[in-house]
Amino acid sequence: MAVDNRDIKILVIDDERQVLDHICDLLEMQGFDVYEASSGEQGMELFERERPTIILTDINIPGISGIEILKRVKKASPTTQVIVFSGMGTTDDIIRALRLGASDYIMKPFNLGLLIHNVNRCIERHELIMERIGRQKTLEKIVRERTAALSASFYETVKALGLLTEKRDPYTAGHQDRVALLAMAIGRKLGLMEKELEIIQVAALLHDIGKVAVPVELLAKPSNLTDLEAQLIKSHPQAGFDIIKDIPFVESLGKDVSIIVLQHHERLDGSGYPNGIKDGDLELETKILSVSDVVEAMSSHRPYRAAIDISTTKAEIADGSKILYAPECVDACLQVIEENDNDIIRLFDLSAKVGRNNS
Repeated sequence: MAVDNRDIKILVIDDERQVLDHICDLLEMQGFDVYEASSGEQGMELFERERPTIILTDINIPGISGIEILKRVKKASPTTQVIVFSGMGTTDDIIRALRLGASDYIMKPFNLGLLIHNVNRCIERHELIMERIGRQKTLEKIVRERTAALSASFYETVKALGLLTEKRDPYTAGHQDRVALLAMAIGRKLGLMEKELEIIQVAALLHDIGKVAVPVELLAKPSNLTDLEAQLIKSHPQAGFDIIKDIPFVESLGKDVSIIVLQHHERLDGSGYPNGIKDGDLELETKILSVSDVVEAMSSHRPYRAAIDISTTKAEIADGSKILYAPECVDACLQVIEENDNDIIRLFDLSAKVGRNNS
């Protein structure tokens, strides 16, 4: 790659006027954009202002030493090439400078041809570094874009799966989405991290997918269910687990969402279904989802009953605290409801706004 030396800034730092002028004149004759400083402080000021590609500095200069300049420059700009020189340096000085990141160490009086050779070598090294950084940034951008595309595709797929149930049962349209929003609001109250909230969101959006295995007439039945019909309804968590268990959620979210879907009707005291497991075996996400699911279901109209008022809904989960539902999840849910003036419409509207802002 052809390089225009005028694009290369070089800073020379030396307190010997004759040496400083000699080096700067030589570099200017090569077409470089040259800056000079006769002290460490002046050199650092020029470095901060001009950000040169290469710095040539004597070790023994007034104020900030050449070694200190080397340390500060490499910390602030690791790609900047630094050539250190000295008229009375020791082997220890050379080793120390190179360990600190110096590109070269030259002894005075130096061969001018060698100096120019070292400068050109530093330019080549700098170009290779910048080219590598450029490739890395390009790769990172591609990875970010593809990750974003995969993430968008993942969530569209999750939403599409969730809609399968709602298409069969118009009475529960929006149920999974509202459960997700409330569950995430509860999770935030409990101080969960965004990654944990993401797990709750996906689990909530899919928690009733197993209802695709339930006869549609049972989902919309306006009267009480028989024992057999109730058992068919209660099979939906297991069906949901079977449907999504082979989707690699652990790879994308870090947790198996199908377990949360399987457990979402389980209760602390073991009275839930399908497996009657108790508190110690329940995932935290399950406990949050259970409370959110109950609140949304009670607050919504169903074929067999009208929507239940918010006071009764709050009393239901409060009475079940420590028995059916995790008390910390109940308390957080009650806080979210009360912060929205006990208004279910406002609750889900505000939860939706928070959800959108954090998605």
